[in-house]
Amino acid sequence: MGLISIVAREDFISIVTDIGNHQLMGDSVSIKEIIPDTAFIAFTGDEEYADMAAAAADTLVKQGFTLIEIAESIQSSFNNGSFTFQECERTIEAVLAGYSQFGEAQYHIISNTKPMESYYPGQGESLYYANGHEPMLFLERSLMMHGMGTISQAKAAQTYFLHEASEYIPNVNKQASTFLLKKAN
Repeated sequence: MGLISIVAREDFISIVTDIGNHQLMGDSVSIKEIIPDTAFIAFTGDEEYADMAAAAADTLVKQGFTLIEIAESIQSSFNNGSFTFQECERTIEAVLAGYSQFGEAQYHIISNTKPMESYYPGQGESLYYANGHEPMLFLERSLMMHGMGTISQAKAAQTYFLHEASEYIPNVNKQASTFLLKKAN
């Protein structure tokens, strides 16, 4: 499975993924912007199921659903058997991140193997996430070394994290794909 890391503050949301050749395992990592300059969804896992979930997110945005409602809908699909681990035999994980219509930063972690988690960084607060326990430890260490208070610090930490993780975690590629959202003034 691919690697996803996110650093979220009230004024920016940064995501870095590896874009290695996961196709060998039938897995992929992809980022899809669902609201221009406002929200995106990043997937890792089975490509077919990830594409279906991305299409669902796109449709729900067009119908006026909020980000939390989209996340809950996709998580519900995961729980109702459409994307369960038993059905596809692979872990699927998605991070839906962006800003609400009121400018509130948020990200939601959706998976077919665990309950949905939602995070809303407050003023001056930095939140971060990497898929998997070991990657999370790598990301924490990298953020402590580089900081995460600014966009450049977060991106440097996430890129360093990806390079470090690729040395120790199988099937993680050093080639990074990055996506950044900034809060509109």
